[in-house]
Amino acid sequence: MTYPTTKSTWLFFLFISGVISTIAQTNESPAGAYTWKKNKTELQDGYVVLKSGKRMEGKISLKGSPTSVSEIEFKGEGKEVDFPIASLKAYGLVGVNPNASVSASAGAVNESPSSMYEWRDMGVVMNKKIESTTPRLGYMVLKDGTRYEGELKLRRKDGILEDFEVKTDQGKQKADANKVARYGYTISEAEVAQLNLAKEIKKSFPGSINTGSGTLPGEITIKPSASRFSSEKIIFEGRDGKLSEYDPKSITGFSLTSKGKEVRFTALENVFVKEIFKGKTFQVYMNPKPTSINKFATSLAKNAAQIGTAAAASAVVNADAKKNNYTTNLDSIIRVSSTEDLITLRDAWANAAGYDNADDALEQSDNESLKANIGALELAIAGREVANSEGGILNEEWVIFNRITNEKTVVYKSEFKDQIEALLFGCDKYLELSKSQQNEMQKWNNFEDTMKFLDGCY
Repeated sequence: MTYPTTKSTWLFFLFISGVISTIAQTNESPAGAYTWKKNKTELQDGYVVLKSGKRMEGKISLKGSPTSVSEIEFKGEGKEVDFPIASLKAYGLVGVNPNASVSASAGAVNESPSSMYEWRDMGVVMNKKIESTTPRLGYMVLKDGTRYEGELKLRRKDGILEDFEVKTDQGKQKADANKVARYGYTISEAEVAQLNLAKEIKKSFPGSINTGSGTLPGEITIKPSASRFSSEKIIFEGRDGKLSEYDPKSITGFSLTSKGKEVRFTALENVFVKEIFKGKTFQVYMNPKPTSINKFATSLAKNAAQIGTAAAASAVVNADAKKNNYTTNLDSIIRVSSTEDLITLRDAWANAAGYDNADDALEQSDNESLKANIGALELAIAGREVANSEGGILNEEWVIFNRITNEKTVVYKSEFKDQIEALLFGCDKYLELSKSQQNEMQKWNNFEDTMKFLDGCY
């Protein structure tokens, strides 16, 4: 089959070929690296790659607009040529990281990974949040080509890049963000990662990590965790001095020496937990999610909270009385009254002052003494409520895991004798012991020895 060839058909094919040719161009530098003035960019160090594959380096200037480049002015290698965009395979700037990111606000090209910049909160000034980066070896290049190297620090205001500072041997050099063309670090991402980890090391212990294929000796730092029963990450310093961060997904466990005693940790349930025994049948580790309440410790804590809030309430009352020269016995009333009586007094005081409740009085009243006294009552009531609330301090629980049957027995100090009894009576060797020997097996202080005995029995 043949198709008629007309003038419009040829124009269509010419148009399509032009589009294909145009979109084939590759700008190998970030758009923000070019400095536009009206309909062209300033001459900058760059290159063009012809369709033949030849690369030519010199100075380039883009013509058109940031979104539609039509022509590239080239000066270099003894030539001055205005290349139609369709004649080029690629173009870009020399010395600009093709993977760099660009600040939308200033057009400054960041030539280092954004993750390398550690932003610090510097407070609020004129209702704007100020942040700055930790100073690190780097550089900034101004739009006039001036380059400064030294300790680089960035500052931003409400998330917008504001200015740069480089501390050089000659002093500090500062520049507004809109004056900077490029910036970055002269140290590697790996070096920054090492510096960040080093800052987190407060106290380390000699030990080793278990990789699954063997152990590696070094120094171990346990990173702070939200739970006192488990850890989520550690920092390991190998014999080569290199720092690495590990979590329970990357190693099977670790051990360290503290006060002359070896402490072992194993990776379980996506956390590291202490392990005091691991035999052929039993494994014993700290329960990362205990549920039992330590009644004694909870009672002490709640009493302390109640006493502390009562003392604080009395201090508030007496300070206001002294300041405004009046006599009060409210501190005595707080000490001898029940929680219900204090609530009644608080509400009556607020109502007498013309408010529906204590919250309204505290928020709306301009009588500082009234607010001080009602606030003191609120504090005392809160202390009573904490003391009488459910929940409390959790026990340090240990899981006895039978690796053969997958059965788990949870034990803790205050109930250990009763909790371990079922496992002990299941062992025929235990029944052959004297009463005094059996009693020793039931003592918390002999927990690890008891587990060794049971492991040899089951």
